[in-house]
Amino acid sequence: MPDAEAEPFEAIAPGPWLLGRVPWSSAEHQVRAVAADTKTADMLDIPPRSPCLVVDRRTWNAGAFLTFVRLTYPGDRHALVAHFAPSKAK
Repeated sequence: MPDAEAEPFEAIAPGPWLLGRVPWSSAEHQVRAVAADTKTADMLDIPPRSPCLVVDRRTWNAGAFLTFVRLTYPGDRHALVAHFAPSKAK
């Protein structure tokens, strides 16, 4: 998105800004546990090698790749929760 370079993102966050211009049709989340490296630990203000939850998110529009973001959370402050129900037979 070449227009993003000139956008100050003061009135709107990057995610909603992008979705207003290019909607996504599919997404993927990959969740994993990692030990914080020194740089990540410094940014999160946690000790190095602390457990972290990492979510990699990718989006596409009609098969064309749109976005990638990596979200890293201190492991003792976040949890992944999902609710499921059995599908109904047709």
